[in-house]
Amino acid sequence: MNWKNGMKNECLNVWKGIAAFFIVFIHCNFPSPIGGMMNGLARFGVPLFFMVSGCFSYGKGPDTIRRRIRKIWKLFLTANGVYFIWKLFHLWLKREITAGAAAALFAPDSLIDWLLWNESPFMGHLWFLGALLYCYIFYWILVKVGWEERLYFLIPACLTANLLLGEGLSILGKEISFLYVRNFWLTGLPFFLWGHWMFREESQEKLKIRPGICLVGTVIGACLSMGEMLLSGGGELYLGSVLMTGGIFSLALRKPSFGKGSLLAHVGEKTALHIYLWQMIVFDVIEKLGYMCEVHEHMVYQWMMPLGVGAASWLLAEALLGMKKGVMRQ
Repeated sequence: MNWKNGMKNECLNVWKGIAAFFIVFIHCNFPSPIGGMMNGLARFGVPLFFMVSGCFSYGKGPDTIRRRIRKIWKLFLTANGVYFIWKLFHLWLKREITAGAAAALFAPDSLIDWLLWNESPFMGHLWFLGALLYCYIFYWILVKVGWEERLYFLIPACLTANLLLGEGLSILGKEISFLYVRNFWLTGLPFFLWGHWMFREESQEKLKIRPGICLVGTVIGACLSMGEMLLSGGGELYLGSVLMTGGIFSLALRKPSFGKGSLLAHVGEKTALHIYLWQMIVFDVIEKLGYMCEVHEHMVYQWMMPLGVGAASWLLAEALLGMKKGVMRQ
């Protein structure tokens, strides 16, 4: 039996673990210029998660997809609820908590952005859960009408629109809101479908890319991402990110057992999502401690903080996993 017939793809789990920590480094930067280069390099992380979701949706029936929708919906409500309380806690600390301040989080404009562009009014990085929820709902509809493999043309169309509206306009000195590119429409959907397509090609033994080519594409994409970040001054997605994500994913399909039994494989399989979800609470706490101890301007602190946030987020995720296992045993 190979991994396509039920066994784990350990290499994908390794890369999911790496991606989780790199995403932390997007939100908690190292000092410049290393921080900027790392920010550009790390942009493969979220697209990879969408590709993995699309990959493991291939061949699944509507009942399976419906169960995943329910699971993501519960997680969506939980995460947004926690960060809503976290927002209120911040307002309380600043002595600004009022009914009006709480109600402002649900302003019509914010709710429209949440509905259309997946931008949570409570914490920005939660857009991923909204976009992933939309991906599964969209795919469930495709499964119901038998169109699972008919919309692959959206992959290049949506990614081209993303790069032109995001990175392209930024290079030209023109800006649009990141909301219009960092969403289900131009990020979640194309990468979800791309993962689905690549798994189909691999399962039908049509994907003939050699591991060496995948590795070269990944390295070129990584270098290009860092260069594009410096050129554009910052963006949500780069051409290098697309190449890097595709290279990583292709490599994982060709070498599924790589990293078996490693810590990163465990992180990718069990705790990567929770690292992503709760990192901002960890970041807030550590940043507050840095200011209280008056070390926030020290270079050592600035270099160690991203590593500390990543490590603490992982430990928190492991603790949550342990609690869940304890509840299931009862």
